[in-house]
Formats: sequence, C-alpha cells, structure tokens
Amino acid sequence: MLESERAIEDCAREGEPAPKRVCSQLLAQPPRYSRWHDSHENRMSTVADARVRRRQILALRAFALEQIHRAALVRYLRDYHVVGQQREQTLREFHGVSDPRDAALSEHRGYLLAATNQVCAAGLLEIAEDTGGAELVCEYERAFGQFFSMFCEYSRASQNREPYFLESLLPEVRGVVLRIRQRILDGDSTRKGTLGGPRRGVAPRGALVIQTINVQPLPRSLMTRGR
Repeated sequence: MLESERAIEDCAREGEPAPKRVCSQLLAQPPRYSRWHDSHENRMSTVADARVRRRQILALRAFALEQIHRAALVRYLRDYHVVGQQREQTLREFHGVSDPRDAALSEHRGYLLAATNQVCAAGLLEIAEDTGGAELVCEYERAFGQFFSMFCEYSRASQNREPYFLESLLPEVRGVVLRIRQRILDGDSTRKGTLGGPRRGVAPRGALVIQTINVQPLPRSLMTRGR
C-alpha cells in the first residue's frame, strides 16, 4: 500500500498533465482520499491468496485492465470534446434513462478513482519488473480507446437512425482489443522471457504482497454490438 500512496504523491508532483491533475484532486479531498485508500487497500491486501509471483503479477495486470474500462467513458468525452446532445446520447448508452447530470457526476467519481488506480497499477508493475506486461497494458489502452470511440459513434448513429460508415470495421477492431487482452491475461509479454521469471544472473525473487483480483469483463454491449 505504501508503494501506491507514494505513486500518487509522486504523480501529483511531477506526472503527466492528466494523471497529475486527478492525483492532485484526490490528495486535495481528504474524504475522497480516505474512501480510495480503504478500497485500494482491500484490493491490495497483504498475504494474498495467490502466493505465487506469476499469479500475483497476472492479478496486477487484470487490475490495470479494469481501470482502463472504468475510465474509458470520461476519457472519451474529454479527449474527443463530446458535448451537448452527443454527450447526452453517449451517457444514455451506458446509463439508460437516468438524468445526464447524475450520470456525468457518477462517471466522474468513478473516473477519478480509476485514473489514480491506473497510476498505482503502473507503479506496481514496474516494481514487479513486469515491463513487458506494462507495455502490453499501454498497447491495450490505445486499442481499447480506438474501439471505444468507434462504438460510441456507432451508438449515436443508431439512436439517430443514421448509418455509421465505419460499422464494418468494428468487428476487426474489437478482435484486436480482445487479442491483446488475452495476451495480457495469459501472461504474455512484448519482450522475450517468462513472466515473473528471473533474468540471467539474477536470483529468483519472492512473491509480491498483493491480492488476486478478478478482471472486470468488458461491457457486454461493447462486445456484442456492431457485428
């Protein structure tokens, strides 16, 4: 847990603009920070059930994927400058008929926690020396972001009863996302070598202090629509 706390503090001082902003916001709000701390501590509980290093690293990877999914909507709305009716239609796809303002607030709260958890996950993967896994997670985030933006555009077109001219590409892009995801969860790496194994001339390391975490599945609508 100390590593996660340190990662947030370091990012708030000298991180990239977007992560730096969310980490600073979290640190500036003691009640929210306390809720995050309790939740994160439960997830990163010591004396994990998975005492084997490989299984613990896989759990970290799964945790990192979950945060990408949870932060995706707010990142999309922000990065693509989606406002007005398009914003309300996009929120409706994921929140149904709820008030757009309530949906936006709920998403922002979730995004703040997910974005800070991503910072922690990246730091823990670095400590675990799973550089290849961290690179795959970044690759997944880029691929998922592309697919997510296409899905949101497709959803709005469907709500407006309009054609979406990239619809035929959705299955292909979705397939890329799923293949990267599977590589991450299978323990694959962008680099040669076995996950969690010792490097040449380096003694094997012991298990990490981290709890096994089940990956949050991709939203069903994202994986089934646009076929």
